[in-house]
Formats: sequence, C-alpha cells, structure tokens
Amino acid sequence: MGNEWFSEWFDENYLLIYKHRNMEDAGSQFDLILKEVVPEKGWKILDLACGEGRYSSLFKNRGYNITGIDLSEILIKSGKEKFPGLKLEVCDMRKISGNYDLILSLFTSFGYFEDEKEDRKVISGIYRSLNPGGLFWIDFFNSEYIKNTLIKKSSTIITEGVTVKEEREITGGRINKKIIFESESGKKEYFESVRMYTKNDLVEMMNSNRLKVEKIFGDYAGSEWDERSERVIIVCRKQA
Repeated sequence: MGNEWFSEWFDENYLLIYKHRNMEDAGSQFDLILKEVVPEKGWKILDLACGEGRYSSLFKNRGYNITGIDLSEILIKSGKEKFPGLKLEVCDMRKISGNYDLILSLFTSFGYFEDEKEDRKVISGIYRSLNPGGLFWIDFFNSEYIKNTLIKKSSTIITEGVTVKEEREITGGRINKKIIFESESGKKEYFESVRMYTKNDLVEMMNSNRLKVEKIFGDYAGSEWDERSERVIIVCRKQA
C-alpha cells in the first residue's frame, strides 16, 4: 500500500458510500465552534480537506467568509455543484498559505501521510498561515476509543446491486482499512490508512509549533475529554 491512497479513494465511490451521511454531526460541531470560538463575521476561515464542503456550507450560510480546500478534484467539483457559490479550491494541505483567523481540520482530515514529517509539515503550514492570535481547531478520532471498539469486518448494501465490504486492522501505529465495492460490473478495491495519534501526540505537535492548546473536548456536544471519548477535539491559538 503506497502513501498516496488518498489520491485514489476520494472519488465517485467515496461519494456513493457516504451519500446518506446526514448533517447532524456537522451541525453539532458547527454549533460547538460558534459557542467556543465565537468567530467574528469579518474573519477569514479555512476548512482543510473539506471534501464536498458540508461544514463550509454551514459557515457560508451564516454569513462567514470561508474557503474550503481539498486534494480531490472530484469532491471539489461535486461540492461546487451541491453548494453553489461556496469557495472551494483544489489544494494539497501541505502547501497552504494565506492569512487566516481560524483554520479548521474536521472529521479526521489529518494523519493521512505515510511519513509523520509530512503531517508535521501541515501543522507548520497552519502556524504560518494564521494571523497573530489566530485559532486552529482540529477534530480527530480518539485512538483509545478506536482500539476498544474496532469492528474488523463489515458488509453493507449501499444501493441496489452495490455491496461494500470493509476490513479493518490496526498495524504499524495506523488504522488501515480495505474498502471493496462489489457490483454486477465487477469489483474495485480501495485502501485507507490514518496514523493513530493519541491526544498527547497531538498536543505535543501543537506545542512544538507554537500553537497553545486552550481547550480539549471529547465529542461534538463539548463534553470533557477522557480515554473513553469518541473524539479528540483540540482548540489552540497561535503564539508569537
């Protein structure tokens, strides 16, 4: 498995498997961001690895100045069709630049790269791209929760004639998943691999890039984090 799995996976089949994903979780986290960050309408906001832009659309609909970036041309094209007028651009998260007041990394849009140095390059770019005192909000899975609840195999009929089988394993400090689409036209396989950063790993990464951690939550309701939490949501601020 190469380190460019994300260049292959985020295509029409990704859209198909997640087409029924509702906006409930997105709406809950959006409400939490508004409550805890209280962004001003004049702020420049960046949504990293935005996919089709479901989070970005919530901000835009409330009058915020937000831009979403994603490496997948297919997802960006789909997002522009689904959310007309939303600012979406094709861009590698390792190559971001600009002057933002708030940068968002939502729904585990981090830890994709085979080399940890590439993940750290993303965080360094975030620091450089934030205005003084700017905020970074990262929403990542809780590794301990994943270890304790991992379902190794599953099979789902996602539409008539199309079955998706998923095989999951934790190895080499990563959660690896094989996704197999089976239909009358044949079979197609994809891979997904995300580094299992712990809460402490993420906090260390923020601190080493002069991003001061201010708040940590364990779910989209804003609960206090503990090892049983589903998520690790960290809010940090750029230091001089």
